[in-house]
Amino acid sequence: MQKITKEDNYDVIIVGGGNTALLTAIRAQEVGAEKILILEKAPKTERGGNGYFTTGLYRVVHSGTKELAELMPTMTEEEREMEFAPYTADEFFSDYMIGNDGLGDESMMQMIVEESNAAIRWMIKNGIEFETGSGSMMRVGGKLVHVGRLAVQCKGAGAGLSDTLYKMIEKKGIELHYETAARKLLTDDTGRIMGVKIQGNKAVQEVKSKSVVLACGGFESSPSMRAQYLGKDWDLCLVRGGRHNTGDGLNMAMDVGAQPYGNWSGCHAIFIDAESPQPARREDGEKTSKRIYIFGLVVNSRGERFVDEGEDDITMTYSRYGQHALKQAGRIAFQIFDSTGNDIINAMPVDDYVGAPYTKADTITELADMLAIDEETLVKTVEDYNNAIEPGGSLEYHKFLGLPHDQQALSITPPKSGNAFALNKPPYYAYAVSCGITFTYGGLKVSKRGEVLNQLDKPIPGLYAAGETVGGLFYTNYPGATGLTAGAIFAKIVGANAIEDNK
Repeated sequence: MQKITKEDNYDVIIVGGGNTALLTAIRAQEVGAEKILILEKAPKTERGGNGYFTTGLYRVVHSGTKELAELMPTMTEEEREMEFAPYTADEFFSDYMIGNDGLGDESMMQMIVEESNAAIRWMIKNGIEFETGSGSMMRVGGKLVHVGRLAVQCKGAGAGLSDTLYKMIEKKGIELHYETAARKLLTDDTGRIMGVKIQGNKAVQEVKSKSVVLACGGFESSPSMRAQYLGKDWDLCLVRGGRHNTGDGLNMAMDVGAQPYGNWSGCHAIFIDAESPQPARREDGEKTSKRIYIFGLVVNSRGERFVDEGEDDITMTYSRYGQHALKQAGRIAFQIFDSTGNDIINAMPVDDYVGAPYTKADTITELADMLAIDEETLVKTVEDYNNAIEPGGSLEYHKFLGLPHDQQALSITPPKSGNAFALNKPPYYAYAVSCGITFTYGGLKVSKRGEVLNQLDKPIPGLYAAGETVGGLFYTNYPGATGLTAGAIFAKIVGANAIEDNK
């Protein structure tokens, strides 16, 4: 690692060390940048941002099995024999709109949809490998079955993506400094960004550049900002990913007049192990996540249900259900499965439940006693649910059970709108979960070119943003795997514009 000197004048400084930041650097070099500086606040042992903790899934428009085999040449023969339904632009846009409760800039969302396939192809061209999305596969009757909308996953998941990108950065000779935090954006008399004040190795210095890209995430790791923007008790939630996304880039940008934008009171929050270590351990990766609740029931410490576990495909509900656990007594809930459901969740290709702590009992009454839940309430909750089950629903998960159709339970509150199959085969299992925040939705307003906009919707010359630093992409909910896709798209756009605008 070379030392930064006062004479250094970079083509671009990229603040952040996650997948979006590294892809931005690769793109900048691709379009002709010679002097690129990446600032990673974390030490090398904690590098990679939130991307390291993800499944590596990308939500991508595709035409079906044939195209997927082209994008993922390492698919096995068995996988090639699976039927992957096409995922159209209209379907992606509809999922995006539903996930955002109809909020947000439709033209920006449309851009994400339309550019998703090209972004993946660009990553492949640059040496990133993809494989079949494991989270939606399972062996049924001796045959692999794909369910859901997500089919494309980075090889090695988020950790594999991060490690691959860092190797690329090193091979390409792009300058990268660990434990170096950006503290302030530098401007000239006209308000143009001209560099960054940084702190690293016990020294503070100013570094000049023609442009700056903020790709340093949101504020999910700042308890004070969570309490300020998300509200009561959010300072007490668990953090699912790294500990370094503390809103630095957002605050620096707003200090020079950037416009805050999007759902600042919203975030991506899922069910995770109630005893998840803090800060999150990199070696755990996704293991603390508990996303397959659709095969059971979720109850609070009073034995009452509080979410519709079968409202939609898991990828359309998991990111907002965690916040409901934060509102329960003790900020804790329990995912309950019978032996059939427990066998399924442990057979899924994702390892959310494999090796996770659980409580096991031969009856619901015994389970309630072991969990210190009111026995009468929990027994009634399960009985009412089982008695309410009827044919109906539109989910596909019944295939995992080897059954011909979906079921629902609409006469209870809350209903279970799909995948409603009886919990009646002992033993019973309970997994204690709490709320784990992944990232925040509020960010900076940007143009489609990735330029950071001021309060008058005018670009701040020389300042760009990408990844979770961008606001307005998600509101109240999140269509799973859209974040990595949006990050890649903006990296491709911003990496080029930050250089070409300043030649």
